Amino acid sequence: MNKALIVILSLLVMASCGNKQTVVKDSVVTKEQISFPIGERIDNPAFTGEAYLKPLINVDSVFNFPQTNVVTFGPGAHSSWHRHGGMVVLVTDGVGLYQEEGKPAQILRRGDVLQIPAGVRHWHGATKDNWFSQVVIYDSAWKPTETYNDGDNSLSDEYYNGLEMVEYAHQASIDNLIFAAPDTTMILPTFNGPIRLANTLASDNVAGCPGLHYVVFEPGVINAWHTHAGGQVLIVTDGVGYHQIEGQPVEVLHPGDVAMCPPGVKHWHGAAPNSRFAHLAANTNPDKPGVEWFGILSKEEYDKLPKE
Repeated sequence: MNKALIVILSLLVMASCGNKQTVVKDSVVTKEQISFPIGERIDNPAFTGEAYLKPLINVDSVFNFPQTNVVTFGPGAHSSWHRHGGMVVLVTDGVGLYQEEGKPAQILRRGDVLQIPAGVRHWHGATKDNWFSQVVIYDSAWKPTETYNDGDNSLSDEYYNGLEMVEYAHQASIDNLIFAAPDTTMILPTFNGPIRLANTLASDNVAGCPGLHYVVFEPGVINAWHTHAGGQVLIVTDGVGYHQIEGQPVEVLHPGDVAMCPPGVKHWHGAAPNSRFAHLAANTNPDKPGVEWFGILSKEEYDKLPKE
């Protein structure tokens, strides 16, 4: 038989046997390619393998934003089965797995946005060959209203190695941005150049998080000074940018950085001169809506900002 035909038939047989711990043959994602900070090693028997935790936003009485962490798994690392309050998962790097009890394991990739309802039994982790990093926003105050008889929550190597997997419904991204954004820019009077704007997470999510807007600034584009009646939180996802609160030094921002502007305080943010820049923006305390806009930084002022 022709060798090429043998190879094709072999691939078809492999595909028909179920996707057991195999994924689409992308380039392997390494630790060095993880863009968000990975934090400290997790020392907990509920985790198998190399896993890390980095707190991003802690709950407070000013912003009232849900607890937000970065959880990063090395190849083959995973959690045990567990339950918790409603959680939003934002995949920032790598290839990972998520499985709800009674459903197939789903393959998660960079840019995926997943919601886990409160009390749903599940586990998550990395695939065998890839690092995997996710931002998790969750209701840390959740109390179960029923008793769960889960028994053994461990997840064995045999179970993990024999997983049947399906691809999650991924959203397409453009220009190597992490999250989905329009393929065309827009001009707004409160910005000095083109931006892209997308709604990454609706406000009626399971974590009780304010809606998340994905704002992509072209190089050199910034917005005007402004205030939010309820405050604002920015989670930096792509590129290099700036944030400044009135009367304070300019912050130079990179992926994984968080900028927090208290209610009623003037601030501005945007891209560095030679870098596209993107962040997830949440207008906190949504019961206090309202934005007031002021003037924009002059070119002379912008040109004096720190360069990297």
